[in-house]
Amino acid sequence: MNGHATSQFDKLQAAFQRNFDESGEIGARVCVIQGDEIVVDLWDGFEDEAKIQPWHENTLVCCMSVTKGVVALCAHLLHSRGLIDYDAPLARYWPEFAANGKADITVRQAMSHQASLAIIDDAEPGDAFDWDKFVGKIANQSPNWDVATNETYHSVTIGYITGELVRRVDGRDISTFIREELTDPLDADYILGCSDEDMKRVVPGIPNPDNELMNGGLVNEKTAQMYVPLGAEIGSDDFLKSVFPSGGGVSHAEGLARLFAPLANGGSWSGKDFFEPDTLKLMVEEQWFHDDYLFGNDFRVALGLLLHTKFNHWGRDGNIGTAGGGGYGVFADPENKISFAYTPNRFTSGYGLGNEFNALVDAMYECL
Repeated sequence: MNGHATSQFDKLQAAFQRNFDESGEIGARVCVIQGDEIVVDLWDGFEDEAKIQPWHENTLVCCMSVTKGVVALCAHLLHSRGLIDYDAPLARYWPEFAANGKADITVRQAMSHQASLAIIDDAEPGDAFDWDKFVGKIANQSPNWDVATNETYHSVTIGYITGELVRRVDGRDISTFIREELTDPLDADYILGCSDEDMKRVVPGIPNPDNELMNGGLVNEKTAQMYVPLGAEIGSDDFLKSVFPSGGGVSHAEGLARLFAPLANGGSWSGKDFFEPDTLKLMVEEQWFHDDYLFGNDFRVALGLLLHTKFNHWGRDGNIGTAGGGGYGVFADPENKISFAYTPNRFTSGYGLGNEFNALVDAMYECL
């Protein structure tokens, strides 16, 4: 096993090893930051299913919908600077969005999967990789049903809705904003829109028939229309080289833990200020908590982020995070000043974020 863990987290290191010994883990990384210290940063295994190429410190994986939460952090940065009002109509910042009955949809509703724009009726394969074209179709779309009813996870559109909000307010595209305002200041290895050079470090996800979400829970007859705009296989080179703000970001556990460290430490980390106290308070407020209208699983949604549930297991109430199908996740625990992240290549087993993810979270809390 590579990396380090302080003696306090021996149980977490043991649980990480058990995932390999007993649960079929192929390659993975887990990281815990407490205060300003990286107290756990472990990686092991292989980059490929054949178990030939060893996992490296700079190995990256597609973190899927974790990306949605990273994009949401950008909007929260703008709120901290007084540039966004969560309760203002989104059309204040993006006038075209008001079309077809959407003039009163607020930023809060839009960021919380309540805008009823999960499905774009005239979407065509490949639209998601033409930013201006796709946000134009989102702006022109009528709500799928009454706003703030039948809440469902906006699997494809949410990253564009929030990302276009950021662009309209700030002027920078979302990948540039993430790099200049989050990843560079936090020294976080996270990329949205890979170059050919970046792709040399990215390893593919490995299917797992025991992962409930990735075997019919994500794409099924109720949700399939959401994914029409993609037009490229999720995780393919073309997919990762594009800017897909709802699921195309690549990183590893240490990179993700760095991104969420400010949320665990009062809005600041490593001597830099990111989020104002008022923003931190508002971003973790529960917006809705019930079974998803189309996906069916329990969602507990905050402002662009996710709260602790059985499906997204953050260990305790009060924690805030973002999750990706296949078992990728990162969350902040403000009470213990901890950020935790886990990034495997083989999809996890079981329900929600998976048995392997949950075992690591539970082991971490046994160490506190």
